[in-house]
Amino acid sequence: MTIDAASHDPYAEIVAYYDLEHDQFEDDIACLMNFVVSTGDPVLELGAGSGRVMAAIADAGYRVTGIDVSEPMLAAAQKRLKSAKAKRLTRLANLGMDKASEAPGGPFGVVIASLNSLQHLTTPTEQREALRQAWGALDPRGQLLIDLMNPTPSSLAALDHQFVLEGSFPRQDGSIVQKFSSRKISPAEQLIETDLWYDVVSNDGSVRRVPTSFMMRYVHRAELELMLELAGFKSWEIYGSYELDPFDDASERLFVAAEKS
Repeated sequence: MTIDAASHDPYAEIVAYYDLEHDQFEDDIACLMNFVVSTGDPVLELGAGSGRVMAAIADAGYRVTGIDVSEPMLAAAQKRLKSAKAKRLTRLANLGMDKASEAPGGPFGVVIASLNSLQHLTTPTEQREALRQAWGALDPRGQLLIDLMNPTPSSLAALDHQFVLEGSFPRQDGSIVQKFSSRKISPAEQLIETDLWYDVVSNDGSVRRVPTSFMMRYVHRAELELMLELAGFKSWEIYGSYELDPFDDASERLFVAAEKS
């Protein structure tokens, strides 16, 4: 087995394997699109990654800008959005969430922080600034959509100090990519220390391991609501699923739709 060390950008080494898992996830798309359809474009996605959500929005005929700090992930998004229709409707920018108000194509009708993207900001200050920037990027009718894990005691306990095979993904060349994870929870800082390993198993049985690691910060409902208020949002709804079920103790998701005015 050979081991490749990840660079400073935790996604730089794993971008080739990221979509093997995430392209299979579509649970959130219909929910997000309902808000886009009802509010209207243009749309801004924070932490757009490889463009999974952007592609769905552009395919539906709406204008969408994606920002991300990872240049390799933006390159993957550009490749995904290469069709003539997508090129006409999409923009990409190498910006952090703390620069959302500078994103090209605004002001925006909808700003989206999908699938735990806000958790990649690892301090309360950074998360508050991202929400403040999102408020600034929205036009007066605008809505901010935030999709986070609901950090219940049971969900955090299930993550803490576990070594998990998260999936096994065959590739066209006959190799198999196996994704492993290990996470450590720090309740005092609300941090999730995440280690990932992608084992690429070749046809001859040799294995190449590609590791990466990063921190994430989970947020509880009350804290998030206070952050929204401090950022300038006037009203919001809290849901517990992509079907917009009421938020309760057993909810898996903490899904927020916040209105600018």
